[in-house]
Amino acid sequence: MKKYFSSLNILSSEELNRMDPFLTVRDIKKGDFLIQANRICKEIVFIKSGVLRSYFTDSEGIETINCITFEGEMMAAFSSFIKQTPTDENIQAIMDTKVEALQKADLEYLYQTSAEWQKLGRILTEMQYLKLEERIISFQKDDATKRYQLLEKNNSEYIKHIPLHYIASYLGISTRHLTRIRKSIL
Repeated sequence: MKKYFSSLNILSSEELNRMDPFLTVRDIKKGDFLIQANRICKEIVFIKSGVLRSYFTDSEGIETINCITFEGEMMAAFSSFIKQTPTDENIQAIMDTKVEALQKADLEYLYQTSAEWQKLGRILTEMQYLKLEERIISFQKDDATKRYQLLEKNNSEYIKHIPLHYIASYLGISTRHLTRIRKSIL
C-alpha cells in the first residue's frame, strides 16, 4: 500500500511513514471472505498478491459479480466503508490472497491531521469513481469480446485461476458465450 500511495506523488516520505503503525498484513484463504453482506465495512485493503471478487446474491440465490480486483489494486465495500452502513455485497478470495489493511478509524485520523492525507483520500475516491465509470461505459459501448480481451490483456496471469462462471458473470454473459469468445480469439 505504501509503494502504491508513494507512486501517486502526493505524500512526502514523512507523511507516508505515518501510516506504518496502522497497517496490518493478512492472508485470506481461497473461498474465505473479506466481508459478507449485512456487515459494515471498516477497512480498505490493498492486494499484495491474489484476487478478490465482489458479488451480490439476488432473492433467488443467483450471484452476480460486479468487481474482480487484482494484485496492486485497492478493495473495499466502498459505499459501506464511506457511509458506515451494512453492505449488500460479499467480497471473497478467488485464490489465496495477501492484503494490507487500513482501518477506517485510522484513515480518518490521518485525514484529520494532514492536508496531504486529505488530498490522497480525494484522489483515491476520484480514481474509484473513474474505474466505475469506465466499467459502466464499457458495458454500454463495448461487446463482450472486447470486455474479455481487455480483462485478459491486463490480468493474463490471473485469468487462468478464475473459474469461467465467475468471469462470465463479471462480463455479464453466460458461461457458454464466454467459451465461444475464448475459442474465437485463440
